[in-house]
Formats: sequence, C-alpha cells, structure tokens
Amino acid sequence: MEPKDNTTEKDSAMMESALSELGHVSEGDASPVENPARRFFFQQVGLVSCGFAAEAIMSKVFGVAHASDLVPTYSTVRGTPEIKDYSNIPQRTHKYPASNQAKEIVHSSMTMETLFSGIWPDQWSSPEAPEFHDEMDRLMAAGIKVIAACPSADSLDSSVAGIMRSLMFYLNKIYERPNKYKIVRTTKDIDEAIKEKKLGIFFTHQGTALFNGDIDMVGVWRQMGYGYCLLAYNQRNAVGDGCFEEANGPLTAYGKKLIDSYNRYGMIVDVSHTGERTSLDAIERSRQPVVSSHSVAKAIADYQRSHSDAVIKAIAQSGGVCSINAVGAFVDLSNPDIVTTDILFRHIDYIVNLVGIDHVGFGTDYVPNTNISATLIQTPEGQEIFPDGGYSAAMGAKGVPTPAPYQIVAALVDKMLENGYSEVDCGKFLGGNMYRVMQEVWT
Repeated sequence: MEPKDNTTEKDSAMMESALSELGHVSEGDASPVENPARRFFFQQVGLVSCGFAAEAIMSKVFGVAHASDLVPTYSTVRGTPEIKDYSNIPQRTHKYPASNQAKEIVHSSMTMETLFSGIWPDQWSSPEAPEFHDEMDRLMAAGIKVIAACPSADSLDSSVAGIMRSLMFYLNKIYERPNKYKIVRTTKDIDEAIKEKKLGIFFTHQGTALFNGDIDMVGVWRQMGYGYCLLAYNQRNAVGDGCFEEANGPLTAYGKKLIDSYNRYGMIVDVSHTGERTSLDAIERSRQPVVSSHSVAKAIADYQRSHSDAVIKAIAQSGGVCSINAVGAFVDLSNPDIVTTDILFRHIDYIVNLVGIDHVGFGTDYVPNTNISATLIQTPEGQEIFPDGGYSAAMGAKGVPTPAPYQIVAALVDKMLENGYSEVDCGKFLGGNMYRVMQEVWT
C-alpha cells in the first residue's frame, strides 16, 4: 500500500530544490517526488518535515525493519555531566614545522582526509557551529582537496531522523558558500571540484543504523553523497561484530546481503571499528576493494581499534586502502598529550613494509571540538561504547589529543621524505591510493 501523500505544493517545491542540490535532478529527468515512496521518505526524515520516527518511515515505505538492526542510542546519558573545556589542550596549539617542499607535495597531490569526524551537534562548539567555515578554510589552505565528512555515528543518535538532521546541518553549511564547496559522488566530481578550486566533500556514517534493516537504502544514501559507511561501531549489530566484541563473531546473513548491496550501489565497504572476523568475512564477500578509513596497525599499537596483520593484508589483497588515524591514544599506548610525526610514521612504515605503498592512506579522525565527546567518553555510557577498562576514559580526560589534518599533514610528508620515501610515494599516501579505489567503486 502506498503511503498517504500529505505533501503541499510548497513542500513539493522545497523538496525539488533540496533534491536538485543533492544531485538527484538533472535536465530531462522525471521528478523524484513523482515517486510517492521516495517523496514520503524525504518528507518524513527531514528535508521537509524534519523528523518522524524511523520505524514509521521504514514500515510504510520499505517494509518493517528489525530492532536487532539498530544499535542503542547514546545521545543522552544518565544525569547531566559537566561539559569540560578542552579547547586549549597542548595538542590544539602545537606547531609542526614543515619544509616548502613538503607543503608543495601536499598541494600538488590528490590530498584527502578520509575521516573528518565532525558529528553534529556533539563535535562542534554549538549546534550553529560558527567555526565550520574556518575549519574548511584551513583544510583548503593546507592543500587538502577532499574530505570524508562524518555527520553522524551509531554511537550517538542511531535514528534515521537524527542522522538526516545531522546531514542537513552539513548541507546547510555547504549551501551558505556554494562557491567554496562541492558534494562529490564520483572521481569526475572530484576532478571538477579541484578545477573549480572547491573543497570536495562526501559523507560517511560510522555504522549501519541509517539503513534500518533495508539493504536497498544503501542506494538512497549513496545518491545523497555517502561514499562509504562502517559495518559496525565497536559493538555487535545485525551485520556482525564490532572491534570490542570478545566473541569476534562472523559476518551475518544480513551482513552478506548488505555487502552485496554496497557493491551494487557503489558504496565502498569500510571496516574501521569492525571486529576481525567480520572484517575478514566482509572483505572476502566483497567483489570490490575494501577500505579502512581510519585505523592503524595492531603490531604498533595493540588496542582493539587497531587492525591485525591479517586484516591489513586482506584489505590490500582486495585492492583497498588502510588509512591511518591520528588519535593519540589509538596510535600510541602511552596516551600522549601530543601526537608526533614519529608516532604516525611508525604506522605508515609498518603498513608499507607489510603490504606496499599502494595500500596506505591518511584519515586523522579529527574532531573540531572535543568538549562533549571527551566528557561523555568518561561517563559509564561512554565506557559502554569503548569497554577498555578505563583506557579511553583517560584519553577523554586529556581532551582526546588528535592533530588536525591541516596541522600535521605537511610535517608528516617531511618525515616520510626523511626516511627515504619519494614524492610519488607521498602522493599515494596522501590520497592517490584512495582516489584509485574511488575510481573503481564509485559508479
């Protein structure tokens, strides 16, 4: 039965405009709102009406989703913790000197940030995020061409309506400066963004709650500019096990179908935060290259968020890329106050020696404002998401030290050059490798 159409003429016009901006409408195409199901989806989750329940959307449009397909929502915690100010921790003000040669390499390369973790609203100074455009300007000034912007994660608000609201925050910011930003869905879009001197932006979600049990929703989110999505976020879900699950379970039957859907719709499979066995199963299942957008080598930092040699090798054998993050406590078990280029280089060099220069990338997992994230990870609810005996709570107490990509990228290139890597090697690490994967998968 088709959903009841309550769309007014004004709503329809607004939706047409929004869908056109998202790239759904091209000259000569039939209007997307002529499809009642798709119109109902966008109306309900935010482009017009902003926020009905995900269960209503899925049951009325795409069939009933199962509760097991969703992870708990941690958008609120018991009590109201005092949000501390971590804006002036040593990492935030640290300077990384870099040579002109390194800066030029960054500017002349296909430099990408494969995980910019600006989850809305928690990882900005306020819901209005007045710092947004300044952050984007710094990225562009440093020579970064493309970012994977992360509006949302299963660990915070896993409702479809909440995820859409977070996406709308980014879309509104992008449309404030359309001469500066371009949503990219293909490598042709990336090339055009560079030619137009715009920052290319695609989206990612950390988890699979946005699909709400319907594998064909992958196609909807792909059209809205999502380039890859994690399979799990630390805990078990309907796809498989997260990296903190001791059982280390396999990819589920639903997970296999979801991988097939990723391949069908051109969504890159991302195994960051995912358990080892589920990751290996997913890589084996996928007919396309698989990536890890922000993980490091367990051999260097033996922590749950790191990848074993087996996973790194499987990613490489698929033709994919393992992008290193720069979160202090994840990359070095001393939980440093400042992440050095030496620390990050150890992971780069290890991965290169293990699988070759063609399979390593750059994805810092930088958070623009850590006040809420760092505070919440110290709460009992935060420790449910990162059940590591209090280690991540200690990281939170330091403000989750993580260098911004624009802060460290050129200095990291200098470190690679000092250790015998060529300019071509640096270009592959900076984004050339990930661009190659996008060329193959983003159809």
